[in-house]
Amino acid sequence: MHPVLADAITPFAEQVAMVSLTEAQFSPDSEHHLWSAQQVVEHLILSFQKSTQELRTRLKTGNSPAATASLLQWILKVQVCVWSLMSRGVPTTLALRPDHFVPQDGKALAARLLSAAEDLDKALIEARFAFGMRPCGYHVIYGPLRVEEWRVYHAVHCRHHRQQFEEAVRLARRRSTAGAVRPKGVEKPLIRAGIQKRPLP
Repeated sequence: MHPVLADAITPFAEQVAMVSLTEAQFSPDSEHHLWSAQQVVEHLILSFQKSTQELRTRLKTGNSPAATASLLQWILKVQVCVWSLMSRGVPTTLALRPDHFVPQDGKALAARLLSAAEDLDKALIEARFAFGMRPCGYHVIYGPLRVEEWRVYHAVHCRHHRQQFEEAVRLARRRSTAGAVRPKGVEKPLIRAGIQKRPLP
């Protein structure tokens, strides 16, 4: 995996692998407005898969995105790719909301996270040969992105959600110690997917 991605994703995957099934499913609030640890990981996996799908489509056609970035997209891209910052409290897109998933423990989640990241990495390597320094895909929020920008975006995105993951696990362990852990069942739909009191994409 490219170092830009590996430096963010590999340590996080190691951290994810240490989480139990109960800890992964615990929702930080009783109404399930906030994401559980598994939902954070599922969101990142979905983002990897969505980007890989976009890149694979571009590789098949050989067409660089024709659209140019709007002023807002350009500002947001600079914020992420230059300053490595993501805004807090912004709802994620519908396609990346982890509404439906099978409960898994940390080891299974970490394996899936790394697999999805490896697929993305391979697509980016192919895109480098096919597109060079041209944009190789279009992101709905940031507009046309080059290979380096895709890598930085996903690295920043992963680090952005790491604190959110840690907070969910920390609360789950605190409640477990107090004997009050109530694992969140996936049968209850997410009410406000992606909206956090603190960190969110």
